[in-house]
Amino acid sequence: MTKAELHDLIEALPAGSLEGAAVLLRGIIEGPIDPDQAWFWTPAWQVGEREADQQLADGQAVTHRSTEEFVAHLESAPADDAA
Repeated sequence: MTKAELHDLIEALPAGSLEGAAVLLRGIIEGPIDPDQAWFWTPAWQVGEREADQQLADGQAVTHRSTEEFVAHLESAPADDAA
């Protein structure tokens, strides 16, 4: 791949993905990205990240101010009978 081809790929990136691409490129240039974190950059995980970002933007997310609040929320949720 030439630098010109790489530039074309960068120009074709979808909106909002430039920062993620920059993180990957910095990881290559400045040092390897932690292999234990590679899952975060898989296409499937990134779809979920975009969905979560949209839910936050739409006010659909539930946030918790503490671990205790989060655990209490989990304990109050109905049991999943599908298991």
